[in-house]
Amino acid sequence: MYTKEQIIEVLARAYEDSRILLFGEQVGGNQDMPANMLDRYSKATGGRYPAVMGLDLACYGLQLPEVGVNSEKWNAYIDQIADFADKGGIVTASSHFANPIPVPDARALCRGNFAGLDAWEELLTEGTPVNKIFKEELLIDGEFLRQLGERGVTVLWRPLHEANSGSFWYCGRAHGEPGLKWMDGENLKRLWRYIYNLYVSEMGLTNLIWVYAPNNQGTWNGNCDVRYYYPGDEYVDMVGIDWYTSNKEEIIVPQHSYDKIMNYGMTAALTEFGPGQSLRMSSFEEQEKTFNALDMVKVMKDVMKRGLKIAYVLTWTGGYGALYSIGKGEEALSDPFCIDLERLQKLYK
Repeated sequence: MYTKEQIIEVLARAYEDSRILLFGEQVGGNQDMPANMLDRYSKATGGRYPAVMGLDLACYGLQLPEVGVNSEKWNAYIDQIADFADKGGIVTASSHFANPIPVPDARALCRGNFAGLDAWEELLTEGTPVNKIFKEELLIDGEFLRQLGERGVTVLWRPLHEANSGSFWYCGRAHGEPGLKWMDGENLKRLWRYIYNLYVSEMGLTNLIWVYAPNNQGTWNGNCDVRYYYPGDEYVDMVGIDWYTSNKEEIIVPQHSYDKIMNYGMTAALTEFGPGQSLRMSSFEEQEKTFNALDMVKVMKDVMKRGLKIAYVLTWTGGYGALYSIGKGEEALSDPFCIDLERLQKLYK
């Protein structure tokens, strides 16, 4: 199992090496067990395992508030994640936090607008009703991360991901204002710092590597600048981009997403990756023909040849990029460029 310092070093070395790329995959939703993802991944890749395991602690993943602290399933999560880390795997986690002001017609707990700027002040004011609702979920996540730390597991913690979009209640364009105007990014920066201070100063968590990870920007998806809610160097250890591609090099348009992220001078990664909407097919056979794991590896090689440095890429679950659902996983992971768990162990003993 890597220490926090070793993980930082491993990722930094991988970031500077254009010959290789660490490959990871996200655990499924609906309280799926981490071991199930590893089993699917192994079957799809000829017995290989990912170098990086991705977790969502909320509605699109482990659903910790519903599972319950120290329940049987909670403890099983901890055991399986710790077992993966003990084998030399790297763990990353995000949380699709539930909207503290529930929206009845939202597609999921994490969706919907957030009732305007007054609600943000209430959210960030200790002890208010909205603050208490949000903080309750934060404390559950924090306890889970703390217990992983007790088992020696360092976590690449990626809060408020994609906040430069309008996908979730905490995003800059999901605040209930007329015309969906962009909210002042300072509110998002304050929220990041609130989470940081709760976990680091109050709960004393020392096993987290803080990862700032907006969505890729552009006129084609309506997202704003990737630097929109960057909270400051003292609150961030690593950076990344979530990128769902249309089989184009969307993140390397001059002065676009990834070069701006690289300019922070930190190790950077593709913190989520998969086929965009136009490349998601309704059947496995069509998906394999349209955009498969070999296509994914080609995209990675092409953008790295253009000068991008990438420490790891995390494919999302299901039809959003999971190797078991897009095909050609075994052929892709046979390429020495792709670092799986076994190759990671050999490279960085």
